Amino acid sequence: MEHLIEIANFARVETAEILATLLRTEGIACTTRNEVSSRVLRGVVDIGVRVEVLEHDVPRALEILKDSGFSQPDADEADKNADASAGLARYLPLLRKHILILIALIAGMLAILAGIHLFIH
Repeated sequence: MEHLIEIANFARVETAEILATLLRTEGIACTTRNEVSSRVLRGVVDIGVRVEVLEHDVPRALEILKDSGFSQPDADEADKNADASAGLARYLPLLRKHILILIALIAGMLAILAGIHLFIH
C-alpha cells in the first residue's frame, strides 16, 4: 500500500486548493488536509493546509510545485512555525476551562437578572 506524502503546507486554504487543482489537471491524484481546522482556528492556531500526493507521484508533483512558482518555507522556517503552534496549543485546555467558567458566570448573572425582573414586576 502506498503512502500519502506531504509536498506543501499553506496558511491559506485557497492557496492549497489552487495547487491541488493544478496537480489534478496534470493527472496527479492529491488530497488536502486540515482545511476545516484552518478555517475555524485561523488566528488561534496556525496548523496550515497540507497538500499530499501518493509516494510515486512526489517527484512530478514537486516539479509542478516549483515550476508553478509556489513558494514553500525552508526547513528552519517550518520548524519555527511548528514550535509556535505547539507553544500556543499547550494553552488550549486552560483557555477551554476559562471559557466554561465565563459561560457559567454569564448564565448565573442572567438568572439573577431574570429573578430581579420577576420580583419587580
